[in-house]
Amino acid sequence: MIGKVFGWRLALATAIAMTVLPAVAQEPVKVGMSGPFSGGLSLLGQSVRDGVEVAFAEINEAGGVSGRKLQFIAEDDGYEPMRTIASARKLVEQDKVVALLAVTGTAPSAALLPFVTESKTPMLFPYAFSHSLTTPLNRDVFTTLPEVRVQMVVLANYILNTLKQTKVAAIYQNDDFGQDAVAGLEERFGRDKIPLVKLPFDRGTTNFSGVVAQAKAAGVEHVVFLGIPKDAALVMREANNLGWKPQFSGHNALGDPQTFQLAGPLAEGAIAIAVMEPLDSDKPAVKAFIAAQQKYKPNTKPTTYSMHGYQAGKLFAEIVKRAGGKTDEASIVSAIEGMQGFDTGLMAPLTFSSKQHAGALAGAIMKAQGGKWKIISDWLAAN
Repeated sequence: MIGKVFGWRLALATAIAMTVLPAVAQEPVKVGMSGPFSGGLSLLGQSVRDGVEVAFAEINEAGGVSGRKLQFIAEDDGYEPMRTIASARKLVEQDKVVALLAVTGTAPSAALLPFVTESKTPMLFPYAFSHSLTTPLNRDVFTTLPEVRVQMVVLANYILNTLKQTKVAAIYQNDDFGQDAVAGLEERFGRDKIPLVKLPFDRGTTNFSGVVAQAKAAGVEHVVFLGIPKDAALVMREANNLGWKPQFSGHNALGDPQTFQLAGPLAEGAIAIAVMEPLDSDKPAVKAFIAAQQKYKPNTKPTTYSMHGYQAGKLFAEIVKRAGGKTDEASIVSAIEGMQGFDTGLMAPLTFSSKQHAGALAGAIMKAQGGKWKIISDWLAAN
C-alpha cells in the first residue's frame, strides 16, 4: 500500500513538474530603458522608446525569440543623470531586466558607466555619442552610433580630400560634446598641418553675431557647426545678414529634418554626417521600419530617433538568437562580440569584437537638396 501511495505521489509530482517547467521556460525576457519622456528632450526619448516598442511588438507577434517573448520596461529620467542612475537601479534590482537597451542621452549614458560595471548589466546601443562610452573599453557597454569624434574624422576627410577646402572654422558648443567633436577635427586636420579656427559658444546662446563675424574676418570658406539645429539656423541667418555664404556642415544632428523648418532655404547645400539612413531612403529596411511603426504605433510619427530604437530592438533579438536563448551577461557579451559585418540595412555594417565595442566606425555624407537630406556617398570609414 505504501509503495502504491509513493508511486502515485511520484507520478503526480512528475506530472506537475512537466506542467510547470514549460511555463518557466516561456517567461519573457525583460529589457529596460531609461530616457527623457518628459521635459525639453521628451521628443527624443519618446521616439527612441517608440522604436523599441515597435520592434518588440513585431518580434513577439512572430513568436518571440527562442520561444520567449520580449518585455520592455521604460523609465522616465527627464534627461537628468541622477534620475537615470536611479531608474537603472530600479530596472535591474526590482524589475530584473537582463540588459539596459537604448538608454537615451550622452550625459545620462555616461553617468551609468559605474553602475553598469558594478552590476555587470549590459548597456546596449544607447542613443549617445560620447567618447567615454567606448574608451577605455568597458566589458558591458556596446554602441552602434559612431561617436562624434569618428563623425568628425569622416567629415574632415571629405572637406580636405573632396571639397579641397582648407580654410575651416568650427563653431561649437563649449561642453564635452563640442570639445569631443573639435578633438576629432583637430586630429585629422593636424595630420596635414592645417590650422582650424576654433570659435566656442555657451549652451543657451541666442546671439551668434560675434562668432560669425570672427569666422568671416578670418577668411573662412567652410564652417563646421557643432550644436543643435536651432542654433545652426541662427548661425546661418547671421551669416546671411552679413552677405557671407560659406559652406556649412556639421555632425548628424544637423541632418535632422527640423533644420529645414528652422533655417528654410538657407539650409540648402549644407552637409551633414549620416549615421543612419534618412527616412525618405528607398532602402527596403527603411521602408520595413516605417511600415512597422505605422502598423504597431499608428498615432506616432517615424523619426530617425525611433529608427534607432527599432534597430536596437531588432539587434537585441538577434543577440538572444545567437546566444541560443540564453540571457545571462556572459552569453549576451559573447554573442555581440561575435558579430562581424552585420548589416541591419539601416546604417553602416556593424562589427564588434572583444577589443572593439564601438560597432560602427563609419558615416556617410548627406547633403541638403530640395528640402531633403540625401546621402551622396558610400559609408566612409574614419581613417
